[in-house]
Amino acid sequence: MKSKSSDDVLTMSGAATYQIIVQGTIDPSWTNRLAGMNISERRSENGEIETVLVGRLADQTALSSVLNRLYELHLPVVSADCLDNG
Repeated sequence: MKSKSSDDVLTMSGAATYQIIVQGTIDPSWTNRLAGMNISERRSENGEIETVLVGRLADQTALSSVLNRLYELHLPVVSADCLDNG
């Protein structure tokens, strides 16, 4: 069993890289409105278009802001994952 190091612990104020996947499309011009996250599209296993957002966010407030913007766009969130927190 792997023990957690201090590098594995998320904090509310620490920067981290996130990947957020939503159903539907987001125009790449929205990158600035989504905290500079990289925007790309892919097809899900069932053939639907999904948008993949990847980027480094300053803190949990920035993550919440991106998720709120996606909610306002009526885009269902498939997943939100922390890729690294260093």
